[in-house]
Amino acid sequence: MDAAQFAKRAICQKDLFNYNPIITTGMQAARMLVISRIFHLILTPSGQPGPVANIIAGLVLGPSLLCKIKKLQEFFIRSSSIEYYQLLTFNFRVIFLFLIGLDTDVPYMRRNLRLASTLAFEGIIACTLFGAASAIAILHLLK
Repeated sequence: MDAAQFAKRAICQKDLFNYNPIITTGMQAARMLVISRIFHLILTPSGQPGPVANIIAGLVLGPSLLCKIKKLQEFFIRSSSIEYYQLLTFNFRVIFLFLIGLDTDVPYMRRNLRLASTLAFEGIIACTLFGAASAIAILHLLK
């Protein structure tokens, strides 16, 4: 499903005065922001920027770790507001990447173009190798 279908399902409800899913989605976002802020406070002394704390909080709260526990999944992600939640995550992902782009130090990259290019290419190669190895491992596990 794309964002337009999510928006249609989320906004075009039969009961136009039922704001409960919207309030629930707002509460979910508030909980996740609080936990993300806690991770930011923990990781700041080690020199990690805010986006790293947000990514780690997303991994911890996502389906890979804490949300495997049924009670925590019900606390963080309510089934009554899943369409709103999916729509918001799509929009906030774009905003998050935009904010990361704003934090990029372009003059530093221009001064050190060779180093920045080398790091970018090494990151691409490392992610490709990690993705390929993960895909092979997952395919072996699913057989």
